[in-house]
Amino acid sequence: MNVDKSKKINDLSKNTILFTISNFGSRILFFFLVPLYTYVLSTSEYGTVDLINTTVQLLIPILTLNIQDAVLRFSLDDECSPYDVIDVGGKVIAISSGVLALALFVLWALGIITITPNYIIFLFVLFISGAINNNLSMYLKARDRVRLLAFWGIINTAITCVFNIVLLLVMKLGVNGYLISFVSGTIVADIGMIITGGVFHDIKRGKWSTNIVRSMLIYSAPLIANSIGWWINNASDRYILTFFGGTALNGIYAVSYKIPSILSAVQSVFYNAWSVSAITEFDKDDSDGFIWNVYTAYSSMSILSCSCIMVLNIFIAKILYSKDFFSAWHYVPFLLVGTAFNGLGLFNGCIYIAAKKTKDVSITTIIGATINTALNFILIPFYGAYGAAFATMVGYFFIWLIRLVRMRNIIVMKVNWKNNIMLMVILFLQCVFATATGNFVLQIPFLFILCILERRTIAKVYKAAKNMISARTR
Repeated sequence: MNVDKSKKINDLSKNTILFTISNFGSRILFFFLVPLYTYVLSTSEYGTVDLINTTVQLLIPILTLNIQDAVLRFSLDDECSPYDVIDVGGKVIAISSGVLALALFVLWALGIITITPNYIIFLFVLFISGAINNNLSMYLKARDRVRLLAFWGIINTAITCVFNIVLLLVMKLGVNGYLISFVSGTIVADIGMIITGGVFHDIKRGKWSTNIVRSMLIYSAPLIANSIGWWINNASDRYILTFFGGTALNGIYAVSYKIPSILSAVQSVFYNAWSVSAITEFDKDDSDGFIWNVYTAYSSMSILSCSCIMVLNIFIAKILYSKDFFSAWHYVPFLLVGTAFNGLGLFNGCIYIAAKKTKDVSITTIIGATINTALNFILIPFYGAYGAAFATMVGYFFIWLIRLVRMRNIIVMKVNWKNNIMLMVILFLQCVFATATGNFVLQIPFLFILCILERRTIAKVYKAAKNMISARTR
């Protein structure tokens, strides 16, 4: 292995370890809080909470013009001052927060918004704290302050978990307790990153440059459509399901996402590290094979992890889901496969971002979202949450497939596609058996076949992980 490729792998490995400490730990802790939520909250209450969070996830990229992605990309650009970049990001958030406050007040005064005022306040605070957190995370990532980012990620998780236990179990505040917990953790993390990361000082050094603002918005604006598309794939089914089946069914369906979140936690750890490496190490010819080697390993591990979690679906559901929520296990297999394709699509999306092909990213996402939405309206009235889960899986599949085909115009990747497709076919067959029967014994042969086919990749990943850990502990 040449020195340059070794350095690329070391940098990616270092960031992966740090994001593992931060993101994976937080995802796992939240995962273990699911029994608390399903015990304390009713299916209808959980459905309400889910809709508030889902709405905030839609508003942030639209109102902030997806500026956080531009903050990451331009902070890594040698032609721009990172101080100017974060200054632009901060001002955009301030303006978007003012716009949201005015819109919420007008809509509430006119009676268009009928939810209680406290939920409106929570929605607004969740928006501000979430938008700031996104921008700070991207900025610290670009400035190679990943250790600091990991630390405040852990603090955020710890505060949220403690508040959840106190407010839900002890004080029995229900939905309000749930929302206060998440707002508190995010706000403390935001303040901590600003102070310890020297962000406030950096913003003061920044200057409002019309050229940088224009360049950042030209880059980020097309990604608004991409974010809306991802939101549609992630969340539109919740609204359609609520319309046809009510908030109680949506609550059960929302809980079913918690098991696939194990896989998305693993993927997000790598994705956070990869989003930096894809930009800094982009090579359209992939001359040293770095990108295709990473894709092969990542794809294999995503599929194998998906298969393992699917085998354990019923066992995990018995631990996590209380009372009326247990039936959520039925929808997990389709959502798990969808999560696997989502991760692969995000991997490809990073390459588009590195090449500044943001319009192509948005186009592919919108196509997948359109397919997903159409299937939701067709399937949900007849098959309920099964139809929603299947539509989500198909939407993510098409995003991955279309990006893969179009990516040939951006980069050359020498991946063994025949083997990759074979793995996916086997995974889908397992998904069908898992959905139809839930029997883990019938699924084990599929997992065994996948492991046999990917034994070389498993050995390489194991060896690389072992070397990485031993190098870090010396």
